[in-house]
Amino acid sequence: TGTGKAVCSFDIAISKRIKDPVTDEWKDADPTFVPIIVWEKQAERCGEHLRKGLPVYVEGKLKTNKWEGNDGIKRSRLEVVASRVQFLFTAKQESSAIGAKPIDSMNESQEQSDNVADDYENIPF
Repeated sequence: TGTGKAVCSFDIAISKRIKDPVTDEWKDADPTFVPIIVWEKQAERCGEHLRKGLPVYVEGKLKTNKWEGNDGIKRSRLEVVASRVQFLFTAKQESSAIGAKPIDSMNESQEQSDNVADDYENIPF
C-alpha cells in the first residue's frame, strides 16, 4: 500500500511434553508451528531482537489468509495477528543467539503479499 508500516512475520514452535507409555519417560511431542504477523513498532523490535530458538509470548487474533498460488490453486492458512509480543529471554540469551538467522521484517510497501504466498506454496499440509 505504500504506507511504510513495518511488518515482521515469523513462526513460533509449540510443543508439549508427553509421557511415553512404553518407556515411561517424558519427551517432547512433535512441534506445531504457528505463523505470527506483527505490525509497526512491535515489528521493528521483533526484527531487531528475535532469533530462532529464543522464547517469546504472543497475544493476538486469529486470521485466515487466503490467496491464489502461481499454479492457480486457491490456498489459505491460519495465522496470528499479534497485538502483544513479549520477549521471554535475557540479554545474555539474546547475545548467544547472535549467530542465528534474524527474523525477517520489512516495510508494508515491499511486496509482502507475494513473499507470503511464495513462502507458503510448499507447506506440507
